[in-house]
Amino acid sequence: MKQTIISKVNRSKKGTIFLPDSFLPIDTHYASNILSELCNEGKLVRVATGIYVKPKESRFGPVIPTIGEIAQTIAKRDDAQLLPTGATAENYLGFSTQVPMNSVYLTSGTPRKIKIGKRTLTLKHSVPSTFAYKGKIMPILVLALKSIKQYNVDDNTLDVVYGVLKESPEEETWQEDIARAPRWIRKIIIETKDKIKRNEQMD
Repeated sequence: MKQTIISKVNRSKKGTIFLPDSFLPIDTHYASNILSELCNEGKLVRVATGIYVKPKESRFGPVIPTIGEIAQTIAKRDDAQLLPTGATAENYLGFSTQVPMNSVYLTSGTPRKIKIGKRTLTLKHSVPSTFAYKGKIMPILVLALKSIKQYNVDDNTLDVVYGVLKESPEEETWQEDIARAPRWIRKIIIETKDKIKRNEQMD
């Protein structure tokens, strides 16, 4: 069993994240002990309790995966859906350059908090309707704008919305998706879509 774990780690690409249950049906407690041994040997780096990575190397040392990559790995393991929310959604789409110390994601899986260095990954369980959007960007855009709040929307905010919708138009799904958004967000998205269309016709 030990060799099975070691072989999988050796075959994996640098940057691969491992959890103790990445090796099922091998017992997770046993796998955790082997992963700890591989950390001691320098083959893996422990980024948080029960979370390990085969590190990419840079001239500054091992490159640790992002909070988002860790969140995606946990969601994949749990077969759960995942959406950044609040300041995390704002940062993801470029409304803010500030990386939050507490990265918050909505999940259809189990809620939990994970300490990763000086930062925290928070997974909040949300209802199925949260994940009922057809597109990938539209739900994040809606959550980001909800976080910003209507009274804080300014020209810079609208410029980011324009860029997001220009890059990811999601033409086949956006009209159905915005029906799930508050009226003021629907208005912003429709007006931005119209502006993009006018500008494209002028080009």
